[in-house]
This record gives sequence, structure tokens and C-alpha cells, in this order.
Amino acid sequence: MRYTDVRGRSDERNYDSAHLSVTMASVGTEETIVTGDVGTIVGGHLEYYTAHGLAPVAYRTDDLRAHLERRDSLYRSLGLPPAAFKGVRVLEVAPGTGQNSLYVAHCRPASLDLVEPNPAGLSAIAAAYDAFLLPHTIPAVHAVRLEEFAPKSTFDIVLCENWLGGLPREMMLIKKLTSLVAPGGVLVLTVVPLSGFFANVMRKLLAHRILPPDLDFEAQTELLVQAFAPHLATLADMTRSHRDWVHDCLLNPHYLNVALPLEAVLGAVGGELEALATLPRFGSEWRWFKAMTGARRSFNEGLGAAYRRNIHNFVDYRHVWPERATDANAELDRAFHAIHAAALAWQTAWRNGDRAAIASRTGEIGGHLEEIAAHLAALDGRLGTAVTELIDVWTAPSVTVPMIRKMDHFGALFGRETVYLSMTRPLGL
Repeated sequence: MRYTDVRGRSDERNYDSAHLSVTMASVGTEETIVTGDVGTIVGGHLEYYTAHGLAPVAYRTDDLRAHLERRDSLYRSLGLPPAAFKGVRVLEVAPGTGQNSLYVAHCRPASLDLVEPNPAGLSAIAAAYDAFLLPHTIPAVHAVRLEEFAPKSTFDIVLCENWLGGLPREMMLIKKLTSLVAPGGVLVLTVVPLSGFFANVMRKLLAHRILPPDLDFEAQTELLVQAFAPHLATLADMTRSHRDWVHDCLLNPHYLNVALPLEAVLGAVGGELEALATLPRFGSEWRWFKAMTGARRSFNEGLGAAYRRNIHNFVDYRHVWPERATDANAELDRAFHAIHAAALAWQTAWRNGDRAAIASRTGEIGGHLEEIAAHLAALDGRLGTAVTELIDVWTAPSVTVPMIRKMDHFGALFGRETVYLSMTRPLGL
């Protein structure tokens, strides 16, 4: 594995998790190369991951062909067939275990840079490439945070999935990712609609309600795996372990902050990038290409309008309904935003041990659930039944593991939580 500093120097080193021998950036000094413990770089998700030695995004790769086909299917849907990666400069930020980057490396880019500060992730990346026998480009791994990453040049393709949310500092990081895209290049991000996030937001709160305060981290993990295993068993194509899902979604104290509506991303990139494609693909384009010039290109505006007509289609990954009027979906979207805000407030009260605030927020969330149940029942009776079952559990004086395991209707409700978005920087002809 090749580890590279932010000025482009590289060497071949063995990764040793006990004493990291990768280079990191030192901010604000002429001496930009130091060697040290990556575990001292903390904040947000990273602080949680390093505290528990986690990289909870490991995928099943025993069938390597299937794994690579999944990545191929994703990228081709985003306008990036294998030839798009060949011979170009690619950057991936927060690659986690590095398993997804194997596909890109196999497409033989001219260079592949991975920015990952998590020690557990670095170890997993090294293991993934040590075991990868197909021809590939050797990646340069930068053990720094994105804030500290200062490359000399831009990149033809920039990838960053399932990391950034909608906090102000994360909006600044999206702007930084945008600045790293070369003219004609592509940025791939993930969007998290509040309607798609809804079901797991409620699972997160239910997890808090069943956890005894005196359990250690491993015992918490085992209890939550037991509680939510019947829910996860309904996901036939799930490729990571139930333990990793629990660690990343239910026990991660920053999970609720990953909400990232499309309008936030479009606002952050401004007019610098233009929408290319999404997966799931909810937009269509029927215009004559000869009319798409100047201000009439309006790719971002068109995608935003399609997104608003399909807010309801992110609620349940199993179903697709006809598009709806934006006014009707605006009411539904406001309800999902309101329950997400209440969930954040409930979680704060829970962390502070404020029983009065917990009781108040529990009732508030119950009211939001009633509103959402009415909206969704009008759309599809099955959704109304699922949320009604959720209300029965949520409003109970106490919530138990058996109650969660027996949620036959809500248990199978998972949203289209992650929406992939590709955007291009115009050539500026």
C-alpha cells in the first residue's frame, strides 16, 4: 500500500495499527509533514469511530464479482461507465473500509487518492488491497481530514458517499469538494431526504428507549442487534452485518445529523456544478437538446422540481407511486422536517437526562406521527398501517425488545434513505 502526503511525496510502507507510519498534514505551517497518531484527529463521526475502534461499513465481498457489479451498476446509473475512470485523476473522500474503491482502482485511473483519517478504516483499506488480486491502480492514502487535505491539483472525478450531512460545517466541506472538481469533471455525493430518513430516525429513538443506562458498548450492541434483527431481515440485498448497522445508525451519536436534503446540496454548490444523474432516478428530461443553452440549461432547477414531486417516493424503498403535486408534497415534507427537528431535541433531552423534556418531546413526536400517518394513509393504506403500529409502540409507557421485534408492519418499512447524485463542472467554453 502506498501512503502519500498532501504534497504528493510517496513511499511504500507497511501499515501498523499500533504505530501509524502514515503521513498527516500539519495545518498553518511551512513544515506540512508530520508523523503521529491519527487517533488524535477527532470530531463528529470520527470521534465516535476512533473511540470504539470502528469502521462500521464493511461489506460482504466473498462474491467479489457481485460486489464489483454493484459498484458498476451504481456508477453507470450516475453517468460514469468504466471508461470514465480509466486514465483520469480520481479522489475519494471518506472511503471507510476502501472496499468500494476497489472497483474504481480496477478501472485503472491514472491516479486514485483516498482521504481517510480513521485508523480502523486505514487498517481495513490496507487489508482490502492486500487481498485484491485483480489488476488495479495502487491508491495513495492520505491519513488526514478533508479540512486538512491540500492537493496541488484538481481531480476529474471526486467521490464522497454516506458521510456528509446538513450541518453548517458540512456545507463548507461540500463547497471544498466542489472546488476540487476539475473543469468537465464529476462530483458524486449522497443526499438524504427527510422522507427517506424517517423510518430510521424513529428506529434511532426507539433504540434509546430500550437501552438500560448501565450497559457497556458491547452489551448495547448485542441488545440492539437482537431487537432490530427482524427488521433488518426484511432487507434481502443488505451487504453489511447487523452489528455494523447498529454501530453506524443506532449507537452513533451523530447519526441524526446525516440528513441532507437535495436543496441543501444545490445551494452549497451554487452555480458551479450542474446535475448529471441520480440513483434512484426520479427525474426525466424531455426537452430538445438544442434548447439547452445559457440560462435554459437549468439542470439543477429541473432536478429540484422533480425531487419535490417525488418526496413521497423516498418513504418506502419497496414501492413507487405516481408523482404528486408539489403543494401536496410540501405539506408532507414539512411534517418530516418537523419530526426530525423534534427527534434531535428528544435526543438532546435524553443525553441530558432531562425527564420533563423527554416526556414533552415524546408527546410532541407522537403528534407528528399522527400527522404523518394521516398523510401516508391517504397515499397508501399499507403505509398508514405501518405508522399506526409505530405510534402504538412509541406512545407506550415503556418500550421493550419484544415490542420492537414484533413490529410486523413498521419493521419492514425502510426508506430510500441514500440518494446518489452526480454533478459536473461545465467546461466554461
